[in-house]
Amino acid sequence: MKAMTLSTRQKNITLASVFTLAGVLYCLISLVNHYLFKTYALDLGLYTHAMYDYAHFRIDDCSMFKAVPQSILSDHFDLYLAILSPLVYIFGSYTLLLVQIVAVLLGGWGIYKLIGLYTDDNWMPIVASTTFFMSFGIIQALAFDYHSNVLTAMMLPWLLYFFKRRKFGLSTLFVVLFVIGKENMSLWLFFIVICLMWDYRKDKQAIWHLVAYAVFSLAYFFIINMIVMPKLGGSGGGFARYAHLGDNYFDIAQRLVTHPWETLQMFFTNTNGISEYDGIKEEFYMCALASGMLLTLLKPNYLLMLIPLLAQKMLAAETNFWGVSFQYSVEFVPILVVSSFLVLVKLRNVKWRMALCFALLLSTVLTTFYTIGVPKSDILVDQLCVYQGRHYEQEEFDVRYARELIKMIPDDASVSAATYFVPHLALRENIQNFAYATKIDADYVLITEHYVNYKRKGQVLFTNRSEYETIASDGRLHLLRRKLQ
Repeated sequence: MKAMTLSTRQKNITLASVFTLAGVLYCLISLVNHYLFKTYALDLGLYTHAMYDYAHFRIDDCSMFKAVPQSILSDHFDLYLAILSPLVYIFGSYTLLLVQIVAVLLGGWGIYKLIGLYTDDNWMPIVASTTFFMSFGIIQALAFDYHSNVLTAMMLPWLLYFFKRRKFGLSTLFVVLFVIGKENMSLWLFFIVICLMWDYRKDKQAIWHLVAYAVFSLAYFFIINMIVMPKLGGSGGGFARYAHLGDNYFDIAQRLVTHPWETLQMFFTNTNGISEYDGIKEEFYMCALASGMLLTLLKPNYLLMLIPLLAQKMLAAETNFWGVSFQYSVEFVPILVVSSFLVLVKLRNVKWRMALCFALLLSTVLTTFYTIGVPKSDILVDQLCVYQGRHYEQEEFDVRYARELIKMIPDDASVSAATYFVPHLALRENIQNFAYATKIDADYVLITEHYVNYKRKGQVLFTNRSEYETIASDGRLHLLRRKLQ
């Protein structure tokens, strides 16, 4: 097979350029958003506070958004936060955003290494990584706080890479890292390893490892979701999104299998009934097809790996899941990119091969621009449009003044704050998301004018306003302190 080759120097310069530009782009999205208070209590504030608790040998009680204390592991069984918690002492409130950026870059490196195992062409792995970096699933996820499914998805290229190289010890390590990211990731892994059996059907040693991974992942899924999380106080935040389909995972599976036509319809139709959500699911499919899924159709076992992802996305009660926005498409990216380039490496004509590689890259980039500019889905435009001035502005309040007010709050004080301030104040024992509070009882309150008379369920939330004194305000931002008794 002919290959387009680069000198070692050319390859290194090209690789360094791609990864540097991707890193800069991700920082312009994620870190700039955080600096300008465009990150939120849910979920960056919650997860940052959970890390702070882990670093102090406590488990977060979800009081930031739940009235009744409940272990955060009962909402999402995410062990990454505990493992990463010491980093908060170094990077503060930026910790998880930096971890997420590094994880995506390492995921792209994994794509480069994996595709390099299948071709001698120097360009193809580089184009594959670039396509990965520019996929809408990645870009949209980085615009909205931090989420552990991003980190988990970045493990997949490395799992596939080490398994292909028959480094079974390392692939097993990545299997473990994969399932501990979130309670639903083990079910996705089950589908992945089952589908990989087709590629390794003639390799008995590989098959036995895949069988072991399948048994482990399925057992982990049921143990965590059916036993551990309920014992901790809940059925999991994820399950609540599918409660309309059944009382437990077995009931849901039975319904989906016994009503195949109804199930198929739910994958494509608006089950919400509100017309403004018409076309949201179709839009995702079109964007996915343009970002590699069209070629994935030629790699059927990889297409089957998408079944649990599509099910968790399209069968959810919440409409935000259905479209191209937020973090709900990131898991698709490694599957689509890997499968697409595994199809393209088989083309013998070097000109056609490279033409289609760059065509896929171009299509992916244009699709990503579409999802930023004119999608049907709800998106966080100001958090995404790094090429426009409004991305670098905070229109609701003065950012510098907000930082001055935050500096006025003692590190050991309890705080109730508006959602965009919570991530910056989360590294303390007691932090309250103002809008979710049942009662405002913190030492300090930091809110915008919008929250002064904020109502929830028709009732004014800040009923004990007389117990506080305003110590600083510019008319749009207010810092209040509980009056001394």
